[in-house]
Amino acid sequence: MGGITEKFADFVSTVRFSDLPEYVVHEMKRIILDSIGCAILGRLTERGKIAADLASKLGGPSESSIIGVNDKVSCTNAAFANGEAINALDFDAISQLGRHDVPTLVSGILSLAESADASGKDLILSAAIGFEISGRIKSLAGSMTTGSGNSKIAWPEISSVAEGASFGVAAGGCKVLTLNQEKIANAIGITGYICLPATLRKFIETTPSKMTKYGPAGWGAQAGITAALLAERGYIGDTDLFDGEYGFWKYMGISAGTRNTHILLEDLESLGTQWVAHQISYKQYPCGY
Repeated sequence: MGGITEKFADFVSTVRFSDLPEYVVHEMKRIILDSIGCAILGRLTERGKIAADLASKLGGPSESSIIGVNDKVSCTNAAFANGEAINALDFDAISQLGRHDVPTLVSGILSLAESADASGKDLILSAAIGFEISGRIKSLAGSMTTGSGNSKIAWPEISSVAEGASFGVAAGGCKVLTLNQEKIANAIGITGYICLPATLRKFIETTPSKMTKYGPAGWGAQAGITAALLAERGYIGDTDLFDGEYGFWKYMGISAGTRNTHILLEDLESLGTQWVAHQISYKQYPCGY
């Protein structure tokens, strides 16, 4: 098992609700409620309606709610529909480092928690884990700059939802499912092979914006849940995902990750003692803090 994956798996398997600082608990409650509100309104958009219609068509066991619709479907399909609705109007909050991973994380963890009949504390803990894992991975990313002069904008090299958020959903999902360290590591390894590609730069350069944006938030949630459920059943993933010349950073084209893996390893020493990814910025209007 690679060093990064091992540290993630150890953190997820050992952290408890009692380890969460009060400010993290408070922010997880707030972000879940805020996201549900975004989904209710986002369900009225064309993108939200299409996603809900597809989720209902695909169906599955009646275990997780499509927010804003009187229907329950499989947790993976509900996560897809809810992630798309939360993100549809761009009202969703922004997490640490200006990332749009909130709709993916909340929709995935909320749907899986409902299907597992998890307690409120379990939901909050899994959400905190998800944001922490996502934030730590994204913190390694470099940036690219577009524009010139006063209009220069630095964009994260890693996509807002494509990579880190799916890992967060998988990790939080593993906690809901009470998986052991080995299965958590496998879930992380699976996620790296099925998460969205790094499409942010293409999104930036494409006008007008499409419904897919920088990657469908719902699919990122669905991928993370699928990874956790596969690992629960014994599916083996690449637990050396982040290591070696051809690891995750290389095939995702994330040069900063390839260069600075040792920095992430050092950063992960503070997992569970220094919480960083709960820092949320809420929007007063679409597309603006």
